[in-house]
Amino acid sequence: MSEPARYDPVAQAFHWLTALAVIGLVAIGMVMTELPPGSSLQFRLFQWHKSVGITVLAVTLLRVAWRLAHRPPSLPAGMPGWEAMAARATHAVLYSLLLVLPLEGWAVVSASPLHIPTVLYGVLSWPDLPGLGALSGKPAIEAALKTLHDILGWSFAALLVLHVTAALRHHLILRDDVLRRMLPRRRRVRVHLYSAFLAVAIVPALPSHSARAAEWAVDMGHSTLGFTGSQGGSPFSGHFTRWQAEIAFDPANPAGGHARVVVDMTSATTGDSQKDQALPQPDWFDVKEFPQAEFVAAAFRPKGGNAYEAVGTLTIRGVRQDVVLPFTLDLDGDHAHAAGRLPLLRTDYGVGQGAWSTGQMVGLEVAATLDLTATRRP
Repeated sequence: MSEPARYDPVAQAFHWLTALAVIGLVAIGMVMTELPPGSSLQFRLFQWHKSVGITVLAVTLLRVAWRLAHRPPSLPAGMPGWEAMAARATHAVLYSLLLVLPLEGWAVVSASPLHIPTVLYGVLSWPDLPGLGALSGKPAIEAALKTLHDILGWSFAALLVLHVTAALRHHLILRDDVLRRMLPRRRRVRVHLYSAFLAVAIVPALPSHSARAAEWAVDMGHSTLGFTGSQGGSPFSGHFTRWQAEIAFDPANPAGGHARVVVDMTSATTGDSQKDQALPQPDWFDVKEFPQAEFVAAAFRPKGGNAYEAVGTLTIRGVRQDVVLPFTLDLDGDHAHAAGRLPLLRTDYGVGQGAWSTGQMVGLEVAATLDLTATRRP
């Protein structure tokens, strides 16, 4: 069998498809890590990062299988031995990282205590790695996996720069055919590049219309965001008069939804002047230092019937905690009503300092409550 002078069209398509996907992963990763933690945009980018990462894993498995069944062209005969060895080693490590990085990222998601579902491109539910769910209660393991993912990611980026630099050196300085072997023939360049681009860009976009969670406008006049507690054994309740909510939810795909609620802590009121004067003070909400609280739901989980859970984070007084908010949801066409209650320990967020931190006078157990009426946005 004669030795091929170029990579075949399938190998070329795999190569450029992988290149485009990796560029997308790097771009998404750089943007999402700079966004405010827990923001709805960051959540959407994390879902895209996971989706493209699993795509890279699948394409790489196919690419390796194709490579094993189809002989690639040899390196130039005049290439020094050390350079040929370095080229082979770099390719081997790149292939390994294209498999290990997505798998390791999959492990990070699987070990996360948030248990946020992975829904590829907003359509296909993707399971966690078997066995890692039992580790989700161990923050040190999740932190170690995240650190390893960062290290592997930067190592891959460094090797990728070396790979591209070497290819350009061969093409522009040595003027051999190393790079041209991976390029489609001139009359087919546009066809192959467009095919690769369509595979990585248009395919994820096809389901976007049906996968996009419906957005809901909250009727503030008929909605309440409140809290409950106890003082001296007697219960009390209050609410916030100023807050904003962004909600995206599709009952057919709860895992693809998200929400963000920002609360003006200066607007807390109980109807009791003594409590209302105390709440803004440094011992309690400390509104001068922390004027806002935030709840971000990264995903929703159905629990049967009209019961759901919102998986996300709650930030009060600058303290961010993972939470799961149970709620009920009743839908009537384009109208929705949701009610929920989230039990909390106020000291987990530093609410109640000094003598107030013992629970002797004011109970430690409190709850955030919601009663929302919303209309589906057109």
